[in-house]
Amino acid sequence: MDIANSIIGFVKDFGPTVRKYVKYQIHHNNYVRDFQKLQKQLKDRQDVVDANLKTQLKQPGKITNKEVETWLEEARQEIVEEMIEDLICKGGCFTYICSSRKLDKKTKALNEGIFKQGEKYTNAGVILVVDDHSIQYCASVFEDKQKEVKHQREKIEANLKTQLMQPGKIVWKKVEDWREKASQQIAMKVEDLISQGECSSSTNIEEKIEELKRILENGKEFTNDGVSLVVDDHSIQYCVSAFEEKQKQLKYRKEKIEANLKTQLRQPRKIASKEVEDWLEKVSQQITMKIEDLISQGECSSSTNLEERIEELKRILQKGKEFTKAGVSLVVDGHPKKGVTLLLEKCIARDNVQEEILQLLREDKVTRIAVCGMGGVGKTTIIKQVHNKLLKEPKFAKVIWVKLSKDFDIVVRQKKQFDILKFQKCIARKLGLDLKNEDQDATELAGLLSDTLQQGSCVLILDDVWEPFSLEDVGIPDLIGNNGCKLVLTTRLQQKVARAMECEVIQVKPLLDDEALALFLYKVGSAVLSYPGFKSDIEPFLKQILKKCNGLPLAIGVVAKTMRGKSDPYSWEIADKELSKSKEVVDHLKFSYDHLEEQYKKCFLYCALYPEDYEIPKEELIEFWIEEGFIIDERGSRHLMICEGHVIFEKLIDNCMLELVKKKYKGYWLSMHELIENKNKEDRVIMHDLLREMALNMSPQFMMKAGMALEELPEEHEWREDLLKVSLMNNNIREIPSSMSYPKCPMLTTLLLSNNNITTIPEAFFYHMPGLKILDLSRNYKLGRLPSSISKLENLTTLLLENCVSLKEVPSLSNLGGLKKLNISETSIEELPQSLNMLTNLKYLRLGGRLSEIPVVVIIQLLELWCQSGNSWQQMK
Repeated sequence: MDIANSIIGFVKDFGPTVRKYVKYQIHHNNYVRDFQKLQKQLKDRQDVVDANLKTQLKQPGKITNKEVETWLEEARQEIVEEMIEDLICKGGCFTYICSSRKLDKKTKALNEGIFKQGEKYTNAGVILVVDDHSIQYCASVFEDKQKEVKHQREKIEANLKTQLMQPGKIVWKKVEDWREKASQQIAMKVEDLISQGECSSSTNIEEKIEELKRILENGKEFTNDGVSLVVDDHSIQYCVSAFEEKQKQLKYRKEKIEANLKTQLRQPRKIASKEVEDWLEKVSQQITMKIEDLISQGECSSSTNLEERIEELKRILQKGKEFTKAGVSLVVDGHPKKGVTLLLEKCIARDNVQEEILQLLREDKVTRIAVCGMGGVGKTTIIKQVHNKLLKEPKFAKVIWVKLSKDFDIVVRQKKQFDILKFQKCIARKLGLDLKNEDQDATELAGLLSDTLQQGSCVLILDDVWEPFSLEDVGIPDLIGNNGCKLVLTTRLQQKVARAMECEVIQVKPLLDDEALALFLYKVGSAVLSYPGFKSDIEPFLKQILKKCNGLPLAIGVVAKTMRGKSDPYSWEIADKELSKSKEVVDHLKFSYDHLEEQYKKCFLYCALYPEDYEIPKEELIEFWIEEGFIIDERGSRHLMICEGHVIFEKLIDNCMLELVKKKYKGYWLSMHELIENKNKEDRVIMHDLLREMALNMSPQFMMKAGMALEELPEEHEWREDLLKVSLMNNNIREIPSSMSYPKCPMLTTLLLSNNNITTIPEAFFYHMPGLKILDLSRNYKLGRLPSSISKLENLTTLLLENCVSLKEVPSLSNLGGLKKLNISETSIEELPQSLNMLTNLKYLRLGGRLSEIPVVVIIQLLELWCQSGNSWQQMK
């Protein structure tokens, strides 16, 4: 009972307080739950923002937005778990009241503040990053340093190129390593480095910049004045030393063998054996070689080349060892009776020329004969055949063959002279003379040779003579009776050599067609005739090849050698291209050009402005020669200039510089007027491919792009300021864009744009061509108008608009006072230009097309102009 009373009393005393405590505890728990719930929502929002940020930061050159970064930091602080316990102070009712109020206040602040602020960072498409400006700046610095390294490398490369011209030099290893590093750094692109993750921050790029700085600093050493970037190629140096040592050994062995030979030659009727003579000659060539010359000329540019020459010296030394053995004979009995039979390649016997030479040699009155002709025409072959026949002639006791060429030329005071002494020693060896006194001069040797040659009849054959010389100075006596010497020489220089040396001239001409075919089949082999499909597939190309060879045995031999054993028709189709690779053939062609007169050379080179394999109309070509000023008549007679043009035209054909093509008239390229006026209009010529290639190489100021199927003008860089003539004829050029940078060719005199599809020409196209004299726009069928800027071409002398069928008018020509030729035939022009009467120098006017009538006043004005210029009515077309 007492216990019950006690409980009842406790409840009465503390009940209100307990109820109040329970009430506040319930509220406190709610506040804690709300706060924790908000913390969790904030954590979820932070996770979303973190995930989006991570994705966006994968973009190169991006960093976190500062505002986003601040929010994330504040969010992380608010969601720390200990915060609840920090806010709750343990111990009593009053404590719970305070902590609940704090929690409620904190929850409201968190909800209205950072939680609400984070809502915008979770929206779709929101940008959480900004550009990393520090990376951009570093990238700019990196590229600037790259440019500096590139400039430094170019400077070093230029110096290195100069220093490497020294023989026996290679690049210094330190320089080579620097070049490689510099090249690697220059090739880097900062965008690629960033995208590949190698430079994800400014720190990475700064490291690259430091590397570039180190390269620049190291490169300064190589840009200093006088610094050497090359070192000696020790491998070449070693080989040079070994080569020179072998030369000394060879020289010593030669001297020893010559001493033994000299002793043995004292025996009567003895001469040096051919084997010994050849060895001594080979040794003489080897020991006179200078290694510096071989290196500088590029013949020994590496140790490998030198080692090959050293091996050759070893072989010669080993061969000479046999001649030094005790008891070995270096001599043979007696002299050859007349001479040695010369070996001949396969050839066609040109009996008529040989017989003419032999007949002159048999006659007493002729003592000197010169066989003349172009290079490659067969002079050497003919004279070799004559030499071998002379060995059987009883009239002559001795036949001597000497190949002169340019080996007997020496330079004295910067002038080329004939080396008489060398020539005399060569003849002396052929005669088997013992030149005991090596110090004999040319005068003494001349006496010795003359005495020897007068002891019987002799024929001296000299092949390939380039310089005239005195026979008396050499010691060659003319044949008188049965004693003395007859001279036969071959030369290309009829006036300079043959006439100067008072020789009887025999001219060797190219082979006839049947001779050329026989020679080709002889060299290529008769089996070609039995190839399947020879008649239909090969013979047409064979004829084309022979036509291009033009009767020159040299050219025929080059192609025949290439085509031997080939039965593929395609190989025969392109065989003539082998001629352009042959130095012998090209030299022959150049020789023919060099002997043209200057006027003819200009006319020949002009033909290269036409397309390859183009059939050039004779009259058109002559007209261009006249307009170009290659043909000038003091009296101003166009008729006489045309006559001179015909002479030049025929001369170039006669010299095989152009080939005449006789073709039946095909009406599409000539008007009826032209056909009636000139019966020779169908005469056309073709320029050989080899000749055309040669002509273009000789004309660096020509731009030749005719017949190349171009659809637009050449690139800007091809329009050089030094151009004189440009040919773009026979292409498919449709328009000249107004947006292009127009050619700046102040020296240009000739522009050929005929046979294209040009529709319009921009107004400013001719602005930078003040020197233009000849403008050919013929056969541009869609050209509707001309730019008025043509009126500014005050130096224009020729304007050709023939067959511009869409052209209805021309701009004013009043400023073209120098215009001499105007062709507006086959156009749509219905009225003559009003300014025609201002053309005081007009010599040639071609009309036609839709021109309905010519006013009488204009006719009278034209006649007055024509008469004032001193021309007759017959000259006016």
